[in-house]
Amino acid sequence: MDLSGERWEAVTSFERETIARALAKDLPTGFHFEAVARFELGDASHHVALFRKDGAVFALIPSAEVTLGFDPDRPWEPNPDELESWEATAEEYEIDRTIREYIAEVTLRPRRVQLPPLLIEVEAKEVGWSPVGLDDPVVREIVREHGTKRRVEMSRGGTSTRVRPGDDGQLIAERSLVATHAELSARLAAGGYRFPTSDEWEYACGAGTSTLFRWGDHAPCDRYPTDVSPAEAAWRRRWALSGGKLEPPAEGFRSDWDAHGRPNAFGLSIAADPYKWELVAEAGTTRGGDGGCTICGGVGFFLGWLTLATAYFEEHSCRHDPAEPISQGYTVGRRVLDLG
Repeated sequence: MDLSGERWEAVTSFERETIARALAKDLPTGFHFEAVARFELGDASHHVALFRKDGAVFALIPSAEVTLGFDPDRPWEPNPDELESWEATAEEYEIDRTIREYIAEVTLRPRRVQLPPLLIEVEAKEVGWSPVGLDDPVVREIVREHGTKRRVEMSRGGTSTRVRPGDDGQLIAERSLVATHAELSARLAAGGYRFPTSDEWEYACGAGTSTLFRWGDHAPCDRYPTDVSPAEAAWRRRWALSGGKLEPPAEGFRSDWDAHGRPNAFGLSIAADPYKWELVAEAGTTRGGDGGCTICGGVGFFLGWLTLATAYFEEHSCRHDPAEPISQGYTVGRRVLDLG
């Protein structure tokens, strides 16, 4: 079956659905065709075939020869807020480079790659956790002391147990696993899946855009990606100064910018939280964040956003010792079904 991007983009809507339905018949047991939907973000838009298995949704990304990476020589200039944020950071941390030089340093260079067709899970999930029965002694202790209305995590002897209500209201109990990147990859392979390669992840994230971020070239530098609004960013600063005692306002905070949280042009939720490292196929390599190091370190807003750039790849943030267990709570992964 021809699953090339060239063919997929050239055919009619009816033909796309016909291709997707035919593909569904060749997929492993349990996969069902759901719809062909159009997604748009930034400079990219795609018609995406969606499939479902066991409650998880997968998007078809056709094969393509694509250009990845960020070109530091392309016409890009920081807006005044970004420049102000960068200059304050550079002064505080004694960084003797321009903003453009720094971006070039922490992003991958342009390159042409050939990628296979694949189904990719639209949402990454936390990895490194195993289901636990509700009759487990630690689970029963958590429920007895904290109830069932919110997520609670208890750590003992290097092992964490957490209890949380699911979307259907039923309790979910899980225990942390001590697992390396390679061990998690092997578990995926046993089920017929794998993690996306670093190049596949980057293409899936940017969806064909050449801009710094998948939504465009700029980000709001009056808050971090984890803040709902400037008002929440200001409250967080006051909360820290209060030693964690300041209560949030009863009315909450209203979001006024959410491009990083919206599905991208392939329908994926991806690189939305700097605190989450996303595993890729290459052992010891992650994409899509820095584990929250930048934000926790109090570096300026622009650098907080830069960790979500499509081609972001700062060595000390994205390279890890493959022999070390992954960090529970900070590591996510998504399944890929290779159709090549």
